[in-house]
Amino acid sequence: MRALTDRKECTDAVQAAPVGWVEWGESRAMGDVVTAIDRVAATPRTTVLVMGESGTGKEIVAREIHRRSARKDKPFVAVNCAGFADGLLEADLFGYASGAFTGALPGGREGLFAAAHGGSILLDEIGELDMNLQAHLLRVLQERTFRPVGSAVDHAIDVRILAATNRDLGQMVSAGRFREDLYYRLNVLSIRVPALRDRMGDVPRLVQGFVEVVGREIGCTPRGLTPEAVEALSKHRWPGNVRELRNVIERAVLLAREGWIGTEHLLLDEPSGFGPAAGMQPMTGMHLSIPDCSLRSVERALIERVLVDAAGNRSHAARVLGVNRTTLYNKMRTYGLSVA
Repeated sequence: MRALTDRKECTDAVQAAPVGWVEWGESRAMGDVVTAIDRVAATPRTTVLVMGESGTGKEIVAREIHRRSARKDKPFVAVNCAGFADGLLEADLFGYASGAFTGALPGGREGLFAAAHGGSILLDEIGELDMNLQAHLLRVLQERTFRPVGSAVDHAIDVRILAATNRDLGQMVSAGRFREDLYYRLNVLSIRVPALRDRMGDVPRLVQGFVEVVGREIGCTPRGLTPEAVEALSKHRWPGNVRELRNVIERAVLLAREGWIGTEHLLLDEPSGFGPAAGMQPMTGMHLSIPDCSLRSVERALIERVLVDAAGNRSHAARVLGVNRTTLYNKMRTYGLSVA
């Protein structure tokens, strides 16, 4: 085993940063996520399992739990369990004693659990842990202590453990690839982050936010999106979820600069025959002007189109948009749409 010298690519030990509204949206599904975040943030050290597809924002959820908790002024440490070479993660998580292995630094090294003391640690891609490390982690959860590699001394730890995965840990347990006792220890409270295709009503707000953020970063903001670009965004299935949407918008802003964002700037892959999500039809006949009323214009057009597709059935329209009927009625009144 060689000495560990650079963990930057695989870890991010920082104070929790505020999460912008662009990451959330107003759908009922995300409302449920925020409610769960508030509930668990009020507890001192409840372990949380955050589940969801890649790109849905699992780390953002974990950071928000930390930011809203009493631990917010202490470290937040994020660890990508799949980002370490074989045999190195244990030393990075728990640290090591002097002379623990060839190349170990004199005096040993503090591990990431020690660095997170008093705060929170996120074990991202928890399903990638080998069985040996799973046993070590189980002991940490049970005893709230850890032992550095090559040491005979246990260290007490005060840390909230957050785990995230895009894999089905229940199936992994059945297949013998994940410890059942660890699974139940991690799954004290679980939060499932919905895929973007299941909350398409949030797309207008996300697009608005990402355009504004990227525009500020590069010092220029496009005039808006053409009707064809809006239609393309509404038809896309977003297999990469919010991360993919942000990347698409960032690229489009860089290409369009201060002009109109068209389909030639989006560079979307073909929707692979899936068509519009959850009963939605492509949105047509509108411009999305940013920043002037851009959110209002695209949101109003989206609601109008979904109501037409739903033949006026507000309950069905609310389900397609991912909001409750009260929210839909309020938005219809806001945009001057008939609620009679």
